[in-house]
Amino acid sequence: MAMLVKAALAFVAVAALIAYYCHEPVPQDIAQPGFFATQGITFRTVHHMAKFGEYIGIGTEPANLRYIMEEMMRAAREKKGNYREGLKCTDTTFDGVRVRVYEPVSAGESSGTRPGLVYIHGGGWVVFSVDVYDHLTAHLAKQLGVVVVSVEYRLAPEHKFPAAFDDSVSATRFFLQNAEKYNVDRTRIGISGDSAGGNLAAAVTLALAKEKGLPKLKTQALIYPIVQAIDFNTPSYSDHGHLNTLSKDVMVACWLWYLNNDQSLKAVFKTNNHTSDQLKKSQYFGYVDTKMQPKVVIKKENMKFPDIPNIAAILDPRLAPLMADDADLKGLPPTYVMTCEYDVLKDEGVMYVTRLERAGVKVEHDHYERGFHGLLNHFDVYELGGTAMEKYVMYLKKAL
Repeated sequence: MAMLVKAALAFVAVAALIAYYCHEPVPQDIAQPGFFATQGITFRTVHHMAKFGEYIGIGTEPANLRYIMEEMMRAAREKKGNYREGLKCTDTTFDGVRVRVYEPVSAGESSGTRPGLVYIHGGGWVVFSVDVYDHLTAHLAKQLGVVVVSVEYRLAPEHKFPAAFDDSVSATRFFLQNAEKYNVDRTRIGISGDSAGGNLAAAVTLALAKEKGLPKLKTQALIYPIVQAIDFNTPSYSDHGHLNTLSKDVMVACWLWYLNNDQSLKAVFKTNNHTSDQLKKSQYFGYVDTKMQPKVVIKKENMKFPDIPNIAAILDPRLAPLMADDADLKGLPPTYVMTCEYDVLKDEGVMYVTRLERAGVKVEHDHYERGFHGLLNHFDVYELGGTAMEKYVMYLKKAL
């Protein structure tokens, strides 16, 4: 009898575990709900494995996340066949920063110059690499017929802010200055990136726009970019923060790994208690809450913050491009922004579009009502991702 009871309890425990992992929140109108659920379950499981590994003394959570995801993506790439055909791919360094350069063979054979594109990968500044994005960046080089530079920036938390920004701006500047080596027209170089890569692409565009004697970037194309860290209770955070394709919990964890590597502050950030009453009454919070009145103009250097390491950086455009002053937005190149409905980052992407348009920047905005964070990475296996890739490529063909 005791054995039967134990067996029954074990069965119930296993069944409960399976039910837990198979029960994934899926929006009613999402395209291909089975695919979406699989993505959510996968990310949730990977994060649990990474945390458990750290708990039992195997690596840190970020390092474990990297290892597991890299291995998963490597296995997936091996099934895609020779997707690099027609490209010359070179791993090198630009001003000390590791990059991968994709050159269409036809570009090398041509007597004329081609456009170029700097691509900065996503991953919350913490995970992923040029290897993980190899399929996507190779696809861009082939579809556009341009030279693509994929940036291998240093990752947090081992390398906190501004390391990823510094690497991205250095590599981009080097490409602008040495474009002729790759038969590229330095006046036709754009920059792009997704998620944390969109954050870095926007920050680099702002920084290089101020540098004199440097060719101007032709365009910036920002894919569901991260652009602010003062409000983690926007409607899209509140409505979609439970989705495991990118949860509020994970997004806040990534911000903390990048900012100061203090995860004990997660609850403080999730409830917006990392800011101050002064900040919430200032013009900077008005960039997030456009209905806020009155707007009190306060200089960044006079802003008061809670006693949190490096917290003042949340108003630094190198970290949070939405916090750029109006004057810094004027004169930025034509911009493309992609947002997805089921994404905690949707609202801030829309906010950045609005601020750029008010500053007189020409903006093209593609919004996917049934899209989710990470959509573009699945362009070859997910129908809406394929549509998003086609429109993104179409924009770049016009803009470069």
